[in-house]
Amino acid sequence: MTGLAAALDEFRARHQVPGVAVATFDLDGPQQTVARGVRSAEEPGAAMRPDTLFRVYSVAKSLTGTLATMLAEDGVVDLDQPVVETLPRFRLRGGSGTGDVTLRHLLSHRAGFIPDAVSHEHCGRDPEAIAAAATGEPPRTPLVGRPGQVYSYSNLGFIVAGHVLETRAGVAFATLFQDRVTRPLGMHRTTHDPAVAMTYPLLQHHPAGALRVGHQPWVAAKHAPSSQCWSTVQDMARFGAMHLAGGAAALRQRRPHADVRLDVDLRYGLGLYLGPRDGEEVRFGHEGFYDGMWCKLVCVPAAGVGLVWADNRGDELRDARYRVIEQILGVGPGDWSRHHETPQPQRTPPPDGRYERPASGAALHIRSGDDGIRLHTEGRELVLDPVATDVWATTADEHARPPWRTHAGSRRVSVGAVRGEPGGEVGHILLNGLPYRRHGSSPAHAGTH
Repeated sequence: MTGLAAALDEFRARHQVPGVAVATFDLDGPQQTVARGVRSAEEPGAAMRPDTLFRVYSVAKSLTGTLATMLAEDGVVDLDQPVVETLPRFRLRGGSGTGDVTLRHLLSHRAGFIPDAVSHEHCGRDPEAIAAAATGEPPRTPLVGRPGQVYSYSNLGFIVAGHVLETRAGVAFATLFQDRVTRPLGMHRTTHDPAVAMTYPLLQHHPAGALRVGHQPWVAAKHAPSSQCWSTVQDMARFGAMHLAGGAAALRQRRPHADVRLDVDLRYGLGLYLGPRDGEEVRFGHEGFYDGMWCKLVCVPAAGVGLVWADNRGDELRDARYRVIEQILGVGPGDWSRHHETPQPQRTPPPDGRYERPASGAALHIRSGDDGIRLHTEGRELVLDPVATDVWATTADEHARPPWRTHAGSRRVSVGAVRGEPGGEVGHILLNGLPYRRHGSSPAHAGTH
């Protein structure tokens, strides 16, 4: 891990990034920490520092997953207990399947909720916001499938999980998190409270396009378990070092629960992305970003090292960051291939026809050919070839607007079929990780993932 400052300076200059901070860590804790540039393009004198706070966005899911597995190890929660046994008022839309939802489903994005976005509902600091969202939003949130059927990235799932944790422990989520995670690890500046974060130097968002500050607060107290948390690269390096060291709770969190069904072998555990591989070891971590801020936690167990990255530009620079991160850690890209899977005969393509994203209005059409499938939507057609069992992908890199924008870790548009059982009927497909339901099927009868 050499030349950290020089690598960050080159990255900033090449891509017009106001500020970036990186902390490396190993089993013993934080090692190198370097901050370059400024917190805000509007304040040339506001230097980026190692202790500058930034919003971790979806890396908060890793924090919540850690809290959950710690409580599971202590017997406070049961990951497979139905949520309704803890939250009697919890209901899915339409009622069907409510009693099947577990913490394990919620923490691995398999509860059935449609992908959702950060919203302004339940803003501010109200400590009851998590409870209000966890019981008030599921009954009106459209479902893409039944619990356990299909991977569907969801902030709401983590909000419900957070309320389960605080209810079982009898302590408010933020306090519980401080008691079990931040205080024992010495993460002294990490907070879910925007008013507390404001008392420290803050990294500012710079949306894509002109180099300007985006003065939108984007805060909603309900998102504390999913995406509203502020930290520093130093604090997050302490968290990463704990995960590298392992332990029963950390290892439980790293078990794969969902296959994102890409051309690359990317899985999801309990609040952690898993992949690529280094031999028998699997790298893990999470990304967080929104509207001009980006961060990443990555752990490489095979090398015994990891890294936390934070900067104030958007996801459009994702691949450029990946190259610098690998350079800093002194590791290659890892093995993303799916060759380690148990060999299976190539299955038939998904049935021709229309596939829909519930409640979004988005739809696509699939038509099978001699050796692949044709994917059509928004006036554009792509040809995808088989790359693994029930996975098809373009032959070349594809980077464009959603739903065509590739998933993190992949450079190709990918479609993965989700079947009810091995060799069974396809009920869903995942397009770059986004779930689409086959037209005419229902959440109650579509496939298992």
